[in-house]
Amino acid sequence: MIEVGDQVRIGESGGSIFVVREVDGAEGRAVIESVDASAAGRYPFSMPLGALVRVDPGQ
Repeated sequence: MIEVGDQVRIGESGGSIFVVREVDGAEGRAVIESVDASAAGRYPFSMPLGALVRVDPGQ
């Protein structure tokens, strides 16, 4: 289960890491934001929970 504060990728092979800011279980979506402060266009956006894969924070 994806929770607020988890670090995730979009899909198994996703290259970027995001932090979960909000989870809406009823809608099956989460608001995520890049953990890279220098990422171009860094802003929170919504993704389906099924597209997110949790990663260890040390990766």
